[in-house]
Amino acid sequence: MARSGILYADSGCYKSTAAKHFSHYIYERTHKLTLLLSMDGGGWGPMQPEIDAGLILPYRCNIQVPLPTLRKISQGYWPEDSTSTEANLTNLRPVDWTKYGGLIVEGVTSISQALMRHLADKGIKTGEDVTSPFMQSVLVDGKVTGEQFAGNSRAHYGFVQNQLYSMIANFNSLPCEYVLFTGLESRAEEDDRTPVYGPQIAGKKATGLIPSWVGDCIHAQGTPVRQTIQVPDPADPKKKVDSEIVTTAVRMYFVKHPDPVTGIMYPAKPRVSPEAIPALMKEYPGGYFEPGLAEGFDKYLHLVDRLNQGQKNVVDEWRKKVDEKWGRGMTGQPTSQSVSPASAVATK
Repeated sequence: MARSGILYADSGCYKSTAAKHFSHYIYERTHKLTLLLSMDGGGWGPMQPEIDAGLILPYRCNIQVPLPTLRKISQGYWPEDSTSTEANLTNLRPVDWTKYGGLIVEGVTSISQALMRHLADKGIKTGEDVTSPFMQSVLVDGKVTGEQFAGNSRAHYGFVQNQLYSMIANFNSLPCEYVLFTGLESRAEEDDRTPVYGPQIAGKKATGLIPSWVGDCIHAQGTPVRQTIQVPDPADPKKKVDSEIVTTAVRMYFVKHPDPVTGIMYPAKPRVSPEAIPALMKEYPGGYFEPGLAEGFDKYLHLVDRLNQGQKNVVDEWRKKVDEKWGRGMTGQPTSQSVSPASAVATK
């Protein structure tokens, strides 16, 4: 069963850069490659060097027929020809997990939006009919054809949420090292109008659900930083004038933290042994790390691995002492000379 995590943030907060670093972590830890399932409109530009180097194998899912393809991929299948864009002509084959150690699903927001659009455009009924369907004509290649449009029914939201949960559960059951999901952040409301923040998927009630479906939950928060730089004067290129630019400083939080404006909490959590949390916070005071161009999320994951291994060693030592106390072997079975706790009490 794979470890899993989600990284969610507004656009421009280095989610794809973190996915790029994630592929480095997978290769360093397992010496295996990483699969990339992409449905985000922004593409995979930041990961292109890793793709060109063969570290990442990408597949852009066709949003016209997403449901059956996504389900099979979540079950451990991958297109035989990952460059194919025709879903009905794409042959899906079982993934060779001796070759691939990680999977990036980019991202849950795009998947839910694509499924909602697919249900409406195709007029698919999932308990209720689509709303306000209509047709409009368009001239294509010299022939008049019709395009169908419709709105989503209320039943579509529950259907998409259930399908997304099922897919994430399938992904988490794959025999690889780690599955990384990405998504946009959402500011929604519960039925009682209580504000809630979290990863964005179809339906307001689902915003707070995804963190419970995965292991790590990382929220990347961007802060605008104004800088003044010297640029050529438009009136006289030989001269320099001041020009203000705005860059984004990003912090990736692994603990709950408040929105700087509203004070409402963003969900986040590390998948690390509770005893190791003080060491994690010592390494990253404030509960966040700042990603760089060369490393970031991979460095965080390596640290979590070391802390978990260190805690395993502590438990091994504790168990050894308990076994020695009761004269038991590492299997937990009493030796011939050992005395059970019950007989020890009876002899007192």
